[in-house]
Amino acid sequence: MKWIYNSVLILAAATLLVVALYLEVGDEKVLRIGSEKFTFLKTNDQLEGGTSTSELLLEGGSKHLACELNKSHYRWPYCGISIRLSDDVTQGLDLSTFHTLRIRMAYETPEGEPLRQVRLYLRNFNPAYSSVEDDYTHKYNGIQFAPGEHNGRIDIPLKNLQVMTWWLADNKIPIEHAGPEFSNVNRIEIATGSGAQVGIHDLHFYSIELVGEYVKAEDLFLCLLIVWIVVGAVISLLEIDKGRQKVAEIQAREQHLADLNNSLQIEKEQFAEQAHRDALTGAMNRYGVNGWLREQSNAVRWGGTSLSVLYLDIDFFKAINDTYGHKVGDDILREFVMVVRSSTDCMDRIVRWGGEEFILFSPETNLCDAQKKAERIRQKVESHQWVHGRAMTCCIGVAQMGDERTSETLARADEALYKAKANGRNRVETNYGLVKREDLAS
Repeated sequence: MKWIYNSVLILAAATLLVVALYLEVGDEKVLRIGSEKFTFLKTNDQLEGGTSTSELLLEGGSKHLACELNKSHYRWPYCGISIRLSDDVTQGLDLSTFHTLRIRMAYETPEGEPLRQVRLYLRNFNPAYSSVEDDYTHKYNGIQFAPGEHNGRIDIPLKNLQVMTWWLADNKIPIEHAGPEFSNVNRIEIATGSGAQVGIHDLHFYSIELVGEYVKAEDLFLCLLIVWIVVGAVISLLEIDKGRQKVAEIQAREQHLADLNNSLQIEKEQFAEQAHRDALTGAMNRYGVNGWLREQSNAVRWGGTSLSVLYLDIDFFKAINDTYGHKVGDDILREFVMVVRSSTDCMDRIVRWGGEEFILFSPETNLCDAQKKAERIRQKVESHQWVHGRAMTCCIGVAQMGDERTSETLARADEALYKAKANGRNRVETNYGLVKREDLAS
């Protein structure tokens, strides 16, 4: 957020600087109409058949027009000055960016003159209605005013000038061209006012200036407003994008944490699974089967199900290790678990009890079915092609859990296993416990 504060502060300072510079130097441009750049000519009514006379004297920076208005058959005697802004009447000055004509002049009239006014014309050339050969077709944008007192200054807003109605009527100007125009002014004319009294008239022009604006105030402030809006929009977009990035980062972080949690959960389950299984054979270990075994023994005690135990031991496994080495022995143990699993049900649990001894817990299996399952396992072990290329057998002790502890059932299955070993190995022996053989046969 600090960069936003700094950006606004810099923009505010720049705005104040621009406004100060505008008020100091930028709000006014001045075009001085002087004889060193433009041509000043005297005018009078002689071209219209009048007898008035005029003399233009350049006195330093000022211009003195000595004028004598005389009666004649021309009804509106006058005299004045004409300032040529261009030698080519078709290529005047574009004064549309100026707003004021500033004149400092003095005007002396004959005694008893009731009016002390002059006429001002800005003559505009437009090929739509003007002709090079006919000076009268150049538009008269005019106004009549009273000069300032005691050589004072008068400011004439150009917007107050109007097109002369007699000029519009004489030239039959269409309405679309009837308004004031200042885009191609070729002359400025200042003359005695209409109805001026005959006699001596002295006009002293000390300065004539056109005043305009390099930049209009409303345009400047509109630009500043646009700059503020653009900067605000850019800041907003950047903040929105920054917010989106933060949201994306948060979402990515949340997803990462979720993935990490899933990974940890999987690892936890894997570690839990590893903790419950024998690392070598993949069979369950004693710790892994404890909880499940408690549940099964409780179910047996409540009389809802049965549980049989098959105690397995590989015959002469030590000799295999001694002959082929422990690596082959490990491979045989893994292979033995696979062979046993191929004869079990999905509910059975095979547990490595120690060394080459394994216990198969078969829930919902009575002693008769357990004997049959043990015999299938024995036969598969005997007929299997083992990794070391030699035949291999096993002994299995079978017992069914009764109204006793789990350890007691395991002990009876262990007794049956040792009986199988004592009777020549590669056998299945059963510890009937409280179950009679006759009951199994029936």
